[in-house]
Amino acid sequence: MIVQNGAIIIQRYGRLLIHATRLVARRTTPFSRSSRIPPRFPLNVSGARQKQSSSTVPLRPLLFVASFSLFSSKAKQQSENPVEVSGKMAEEVVRSLNETMEHADQLFDENNFQEAYDLLQKFPQQETYEIKWRLARVAYSLSKPAPSARKEELVREAFRYAEEALKMNDGDFAAHKWYSILLDAKSGLDGIKERITQLETVKQHMKRAVELNPTDPTSWYILGQFYYGLADLPWYQRKIVSTIFATPPTGTYEEALECFEKAEATKPNFYSMNHLMLGKTYQALKQADKAKEFMTLAANVAVLNEDDKQCKEEASKLLKKL
Repeated sequence: MIVQNGAIIIQRYGRLLIHATRLVARRTTPFSRSSRIPPRFPLNVSGARQKQSSSTVPLRPLLFVASFSLFSSKAKQQSENPVEVSGKMAEEVVRSLNETMEHADQLFDENNFQEAYDLLQKFPQQETYEIKWRLARVAYSLSKPAPSARKEELVREAFRYAEEALKMNDGDFAAHKWYSILLDAKSGLDGIKERITQLETVKQHMKRAVELNPTDPTSWYILGQFYYGLADLPWYQRKIVSTIFATPPTGTYEEALECFEKAEATKPNFYSMNHLMLGKTYQALKQADKAKEFMTLAANVAVLNEDDKQCKEEASKLLKKL
């Protein structure tokens, strides 16, 4: 710090924040049609997405600023109040954070993942919850179409962001959602046994995300994917699960269907993969008419990103077998 005109001036405006996370109160809104969220649990995770509301309410930061004068009382009167200066600087940082969040969410919603990633990386206060979970989200989205070596690098990078975000704020549903998604994806890179070992932890964070925000359709979707994945496990993977857990995690098609239906009821047509999974779950439950209805929706999706492409291809193949 530098003594200037009788006031202590803080050299770095970022230090005026006691965590940008505590300065921003976010409200969550439903996702737009173009929102793309994630995975296939527990054994074939695909992309995941959640669009956070761009509207934020900045809170006034708590500042600890001392001042004194080495000069005359006249100089004191002429100098600007250091608390006011500090407050203005902190408010500017919060404004900048809000603008960055809003722009990054817009880019993500438009599937401009690389631009969103670059924008977030440029924000000066990297140790901020709102930046960390968004970096986890966009890095994971970038990993999906990437070649295998780059894909693994991006997944592990995204997991680090998700892990840091959860440590910063374990009271927000987005932290638990992205940690569960990326723990599953990262453990999948480490082998089938590691992925199965992490199943219960993945499930706990998914359920916590739903508890914290039951109106988020994507949280219901990923929980449905988890139950479907367990119900659909091949016998040899079930055997591995039973050797690792005294009481293995369980999931049924009925539980999966309930989650997918809640997701769709919360935000109809929010995600093409939810239509595909509804079709597959109805098919597993021997309800051919309902399966065909949702498979048709999935097969006719407009392809905007990698998830839509995968959805359309898989649904088209399955429709031919119905």
